[in-house]
Amino acid sequence: MKKWGWLIAAIPILLVVALCGMFLFPLLFMGGGSIGYGFLGGSISPVGEREIPAEYIPVYKEAEARYGVPWNLLAAHHRVETVFSTLQPMISSVGAEGHMQFMPCTWVGWSHPSCYGAGRGSFTEEEKTNLAMIARYAGYGVDADRDGRASMWSLQDSIFSAANYLAKNGASTGNLERAIFAYNHSQDYVAEVMMYARLYVTEGFIPIEVIEPSESGFARPVSGEVTSGFGIRIDPVTGKPGASHEGIDFACQAGQRIPASKAGKVVFAGWQDANDHSKGYGLFVWVDHGGGFKTTYAHMSQTTVQVGDVIQAGDVVGVCGSTGKSTGLHLHFEIFVNGRRVDPSPFIGL
Repeated sequence: MKKWGWLIAAIPILLVVALCGMFLFPLLFMGGGSIGYGFLGGSISPVGEREIPAEYIPVYKEAEARYGVPWNLLAAHHRVETVFSTLQPMISSVGAEGHMQFMPCTWVGWSHPSCYGAGRGSFTEEEKTNLAMIARYAGYGVDADRDGRASMWSLQDSIFSAANYLAKNGASTGNLERAIFAYNHSQDYVAEVMMYARLYVTEGFIPIEVIEPSESGFARPVSGEVTSGFGIRIDPVTGKPGASHEGIDFACQAGQRIPASKAGKVVFAGWQDANDHSKGYGLFVWVDHGGGFKTTYAHMSQTTVQVGDVIQAGDVVGVCGSTGKSTGLHLHFEIFVNGRRVDPSPFIGL
């Protein structure tokens, strides 16, 4: 009995540890976790407190709990779609309705025989809210307020339905940009929603709204035309839609020198893949600027710096080219903040 006494005495402690594990382990993947771009939920930022009506936040968080879609992503969609339901009337020129601007066919279901084209469909107002019809035609409308109807004009129903749609298009598993693109099919829309979603939480992000280009310390690397912005686009090499472009492309000329956007230390200079020069960045340079900031200069024909070089803003890091996964002469420019690529536009005054 004494031989096993220690084990018997430890049973209560082991039970407590096991129960804590059962409850705490899932929490690692909930509100404070990090999926995709690293802003799954999180604490509201000063920008969020200033912009988001306080009474809406519990609704976003309830929807997040049910569907696994970040509450701040829902808030960002609400902001972009109807400026938190302040736009009147909340019916778009193409027929999108309600707080979160659903097309009737998306709400009721695209398998309905009247659905084609933009998705207005042919429904009575009663049919648009009919739960049996929505179930029959596999729509995204949800009766979140439990009044027996799913209405695009109910704030709770529309937010939960947006979470339902985003979740089924990848947001609940971290494919945030893909889900946002599916919502509106616009690269500009993706960039705008992502911007507000980042601004509305504090964890892991610098509030770019308050960073003036003159204060950020970053200069536009070249003056050429922006040929591709940050966000979702059609892949220029494969032609497939939904590709994530995590920087900005600038037009440049053969032999044009590429200057550093800000002072820093070179931490990489060379080919992304020495055995296959057709891959990714091709010939590129990374510069560490301290404070969690890093920049990328990619697809160059030549690098003019070496790892360990300490450089100043304007110092030449390479020469314009089209190496790696590229379809023509251009500079691919990125800014990292704490290991995550962010839209460079606010930092360089675009």
